[in-house]
Amino acid sequence: MFTIAKAKPERGIWASDQPTLSAPGRGMVMVDVIAAGICGTDYHIFAWDQWSAGRIKTPMTIGHEFVGRISAIGEDVTGFEVGERVSAECHIACGQCALCRTGNAHICEKTQIIGVDVPGAFAEQVLVPATNLWKVPDAIPNKHAAVFDPVGNAMHMVSIADVTSKDVLIVGGGPIGLFAAAIAKAHGARTVTLQEPNQSRGAIASSLGLDLVVNPRDPDCVSNILDVTGGRGPNVVLEVSGNGAALNAALDIAAPGSLVALLGIPGGPVSLDLGGKVVMKGISLVGVTGRRMFETWFQVEAFMLKNPDLIDKVVTHVLPAKEFDRGFQLMDDGACGKVVLDFQTSELREVV
Repeated sequence: MFTIAKAKPERGIWASDQPTLSAPGRGMVMVDVIAAGICGTDYHIFAWDQWSAGRIKTPMTIGHEFVGRISAIGEDVTGFEVGERVSAECHIACGQCALCRTGNAHICEKTQIIGVDVPGAFAEQVLVPATNLWKVPDAIPNKHAAVFDPVGNAMHMVSIADVTSKDVLIVGGGPIGLFAAAIAKAHGARTVTLQEPNQSRGAIASSLGLDLVVNPRDPDCVSNILDVTGGRGPNVVLEVSGNGAALNAALDIAAPGSLVALLGIPGGPVSLDLGGKVVMKGISLVGVTGRRMFETWFQVEAFMLKNPDLIDKVVTHVLPAKEFDRGFQLMDDGACGKVVLDFQTSELREVV
């Protein structure tokens, strides 16, 4: 079968021809992939930065955001049928540790990630534990169902920050930042500002009806953010860029007592003046990873059903899977929102 893999430890991603998967084992389900989103994590693996070089064992079929149909079911699996359309939580937690048993499986220390630690969904078929599957309502189209995972990241971050009535600054206009902006606005934030240097992504952000979209390289950037927040500065910062300089600048402008949620993965260590920018300002730094299982998935499903137009604005490209190079190039150029790969056609079309 056709797969997209990290074949060797250097920059790049390659097509690969792998044997068709064997029947699923106990507790496992085989899913025929319909569509899969290219994630920022996939881009880190493509770029082969410090994080990915220290985590990925090559060769590895990558990809973890997907929707597909069940084609085979292993022993001891109940509640699912062949032919059902599903997405999946990509974090495979152990289910036994103290974190898992206290509702914190998203930070299980034994977590394996689909497409990072085990073979992923950039393939015609993928094996997934049944406990990780999510049945997709008929009203949600495939190109939306393929991105449950990143919308879930954004939803988790916005929920932790409790944005209702708050002045929110989102640092980074990649897909998760764009999803977070739309969710924050829908969840009653007082103001939502998105900071993004890329003109194409800034244009997508502007289409979401935000209060301010600003280029951090603009000399009036700080004054514009202060103006929209009544001179106070934001009291919620959602950092999704992974850029150390951008984080430092956001800490400078954040109001005292702010909550700063960190989801972006830096390419390496980041230096901070913790005393001046965090301790003395009473800033709360919160790391955000994955999605709460499965509270966040219920929230995302509800958001997608009510706001399909907002998802459409962020999902800017649907490409045949064999044109994955073009998808990664679009990301490299910053010329896209979310890119979805269609694994069931060789022709460019909408994946409905």
